[in-house]
Amino acid sequence: MRVSPLKIILPVVLVILATIPLYVGSYFITFMILLFMYTILAESYDIVGGYLGYMNMGHASFFGIGAYSFGLLLNSGLGVPLSLFGTAIIVAAFALLISYPFFRLRGAYFALATFGLIKLLEHLAFNLKGLTGGSEGLTVASGYRIIPVYYMSFILCVATVYTVYKISRSRLGLAFMSIREDEEVALAFGVNTYKYKAIALVISSIFAGLMGGLYIWNIIFINPTAVFGLEIALVPIAMALLGGSGTVLGPIVGTIFITLVEEFLWTKVPYLHLAVYGVVIALVGLYMRGGLVRTKAARNLFARLGGKEE
Repeated sequence: MRVSPLKIILPVVLVILATIPLYVGSYFITFMILLFMYTILAESYDIVGGYLGYMNMGHASFFGIGAYSFGLLLNSGLGVPLSLFGTAIIVAAFALLISYPFFRLRGAYFALATFGLIKLLEHLAFNLKGLTGGSEGLTVASGYRIIPVYYMSFILCVATVYTVYKISRSRLGLAFMSIREDEEVALAFGVNTYKYKAIALVISSIFAGLMGGLYIWNIIFINPTAVFGLEIALVPIAMALLGGSGTVLGPIVGTIFITLVEEFLWTKVPYLHLAVYGVVIALVGLYMRGGLVRTKAARNLFARLGGKEE
């Protein structure tokens, strides 16, 4: 019986990630937190975008609502655990609330409506000054918390990836994919399409919302543009599409690739970094619709790593 190399590599990677703060500086720890954040956003986006087949251009709205919810709850006197719990409840309720009207739309109309939602929330955040601080932003108490944020982001990232992995191999995931392939046929065969679409949206919202909470706890200050802006809206979509939407590894591969490119552009040509997301979406749509993990070379590599029991 041959042991899969992946079963050896994965625990080693997890141990390395868990011990990184012991031997690196604050810059690299901050970079890894950013990598975890983008992975969480890309993977959670792909629950709806990849498995359900609905391109949610407003996925970052959950991130923004989570950031503001956590900040307000924390400032009200609740501790971090209760604030995170409250944040999860708020974003899940919001996702459930918008699921019915938005899932009455399909295709480009759904994408356009969800993109409009995130811009609407950005304008509301600017105008509700008594709640959000408006253009002056929202601030939480400062403090050195980079290590706790690192480990909480790491745990949330692992939980997100594991959840997507379990969904992809469950009856729930099968229901999602049947809707993606042909919603009318799925409905005709007795699949309660609205129920499963709402479940997908709620699950994806919780992970993005919790990361939004950790984001403000880490950087202390947010404004509407930081959490509802165009950049944060395009990030998960570009990463999932580049890596391979509808796969577990795809968003991770896309996240690593784009984050490294973005880090280079920030230091060399910062005025071009936002253009990367649009270019990635356009090029993947034109020339590589399956993403990096579906290329022949990637499939051969994963087949060798996966191995098989004999």
